[in-house]
Amino acid sequence: MSTELERFYTRLADRVDAVPPPELSAVRARAAQRRRRSFGGLLAAGAVVVAALFGAQAVLAPAATPVRPVLPMLPAGTDFVPFDGTVAPVIRYASPARFGMTATLGERSYAMWMAEDGTEWVGAVDLIAGKELWPALSLGKFGDTNGFEVSAGAILLLTEQGFDNPLIKDGSDTIIAVDPATGKIMWTLPYSFNDTDRVLYDDTLVITWVQRGVTEALDLRTGKARWTATDRVAQSGTNAMRAMDEFHTVGGLISGVPADRRVVLHLADGRVQVRDVTSGKVERELAAPVLSAGPDLLRQETVVDGVLYQFAGGRAGTLRLDGSAAAGEAAFQADPAGSWPSPCGRGGVFCVITDDTGDSAKLRAFDANSGATVWQRDLTTGARGVLSAQAGLLATGERSVVLALDGAPLAELDGQAMWIESGNLLVIGQAGVSGHQLATGENVALGQLAVTGYCSANATTLTCPTKDGIGVYRYAR
Repeated sequence: MSTELERFYTRLADRVDAVPPPELSAVRARAAQRRRRSFGGLLAAGAVVVAALFGAQAVLAPAATPVRPVLPMLPAGTDFVPFDGTVAPVIRYASPARFGMTATLGERSYAMWMAEDGTEWVGAVDLIAGKELWPALSLGKFGDTNGFEVSAGAILLLTEQGFDNPLIKDGSDTIIAVDPATGKIMWTLPYSFNDTDRVLYDDTLVITWVQRGVTEALDLRTGKARWTATDRVAQSGTNAMRAMDEFHTVGGLISGVPADRRVVLHLADGRVQVRDVTSGKVERELAAPVLSAGPDLLRQETVVDGVLYQFAGGRAGTLRLDGSAAAGEAAFQADPAGSWPSPCGRGGVFCVITDDTGDSAKLRAFDANSGATVWQRDLTTGARGVLSAQAGLLATGERSVVLALDGAPLAELDGQAMWIESGNLLVIGQAGVSGHQLATGENVALGQLAVTGYCSANATTLTCPTKDGIGVYRYAR
C-alpha cells in the first residue's frame, strides 16, 4: 500500500495512544512497540492537525546541494471565500471525542471519530444538501484504531483491541466494512495491521497475510474471496498498478483508489505476478530477486508508471512490468535507512525524509534507477512526510514547506497544508484556516476552526472534525 498512507495510519495510532484507558495500558504498550518495530515510527501518516503541530517554527534552510531553479507552471488563482467557523456541525458528537478524521469523495464526505470513552463512530455527509447521509453509527469500544480507508464500495474501519466488543473475536485487530450508502455493517474480518499488505479498489480489497503466505481478493459487498493465492508474497510485495499522477495527494492525505484493474504480487521466491483484480488470472509473470532487508528490518515496494520499485538494505531494485528489460539493482549514494521513499517525480524519482531529530530534518530526492541523489534540502524542523502534486511537493511538519519538483523553494506556510484541486493550498494553523495562492504568494484568511483531527476537501468544500462534531465549510466558489 502507499507509503504516505502507511505513515498516516502509524501517526494516527500514536495520536490515539496518547490517551490510553488505564485497564488497557499494557496492551496498548505492546501495540505501540509493534508499530515502532514495523514502521520505524514514521508516517503514522499523512494526517494532520493536532495542537502540537502549531507551536514550533520551521524554516527551509539553504540547499545542501545546489540546484538550478526550474519553476513549474504555477496554477491560476483560486476564488477563495471566507466562511463562518462557528456554524453548527453537520454531524454532532454524542459525547466528547479524542479526535476524528475525514475523507471526501466527490460530493460526499465520510468521517470516523473516537470518543473519549473509546467508542468508535462512523458517519457520512451529503455535501450538496449539507446533511447527514445516514445516522452516525457506533461501532462499540476499542483500545486503539488505525483509521479508515474509503472507496465507492465500502468504508473500511481499521480497528484495534476490541476487547469486550461483540463485533470482535478475541479482541483482535479487525476490519469492519460499512456500506457508504446506508451506514450498515456489511462484514468484519480479523486481520493484523502490521502483518498485512492491502490494496483497496472500488469493489475489491486485495489483502496479503505475509506470515501466513496467503493473498485474497475480497468482494467489498460480501467480504467473500473472489480468488485466493497461496504463494508466499514478500513483505510490502502487494501493490496496485498506479500512474505517477495517482500518487498526487489532493484534498487531504489519502490517495484515491487505483484506476488500473491489475495488482502486482512480488513473491518471496522472486517471481513477479501481474494479476487481474476481479478474476485473479495471472496476466504476466516476470522475475526480480527480492532485496533483503537491512538492520532496520524494513523493506518497501511500490509500482509507478509500470515499473516495480523495491528498497531495502541500502539498495534499490527496479523491474519494468512490460517485460522490456531485466530487473536492475543499484546501491544508494546515501542510504535512506529507516525512511520510507515516496514517489515525487517521473522516471523513478523518490523523496525521503532522513535525519529527523524533531527540530531538523533532511529532504532528499534520489533516482531509484541509479541510487544517485538528485537534490537535497535541509529543514530546520521535523518533517512527517512528503505529498506530491502537479505543481510541486509539500513537506509537512510544524510548518509546511512547498517546493518545486527540482527542490527549489516556493513557499513556507504557517500551519499544516493540503493541496486542493486547483493546484493551490489550504492551510490550517494557529491563526485559523487560510487559502494560499501559489503563483502570487497571497494568503487569504478564510475562518476560525477548532480542528481536532484530519480534514479533507473537494474543489469548493472543506470537511473537518471539530470539538463539537463534523463540520462542513464552503471555502471557494
